[in-house]
Amino acid sequence: MIHSVCSHGYGICSDEEPACEMEKVLFAADELTGLIWAAALMRPSKSVMDMEVSSVKKKFKDKRFAAGCSRDIIRQGAQMLGWELNDLFGKTLQAMQSCEKEIQEEMAGM
Repeated sequence: MIHSVCSHGYGICSDEEPACEMEKVLFAADELTGLIWAAALMRPSKSVMDMEVSSVKKKFKDKRFAAGCSRDIIRQGAQMLGWELNDLFGKTLQAMQSCEKEIQEEMAGM
């Protein structure tokens, strides 16, 4: 568990390289979730629910948008996993959408 936490910051604040798939996914998705969430906040819905991979790609290409989210780390994470960027974008977006659904359902039940 300690290695997973440390490898999450590989190349930024840690020299521990992600080794297992979960660590690589965490490394790749951390920066990307920041970019996706920033893009969601710019949408009228303020949600990822109506977002598509093409929107993520467009924001990813705009280096001025969410400039603090390292595109190099996102690319490196996809490469570690052996995934194309579009696959990483799609899987991360899908995961965020599933979590948003759960959060909305919990909030509605309160």
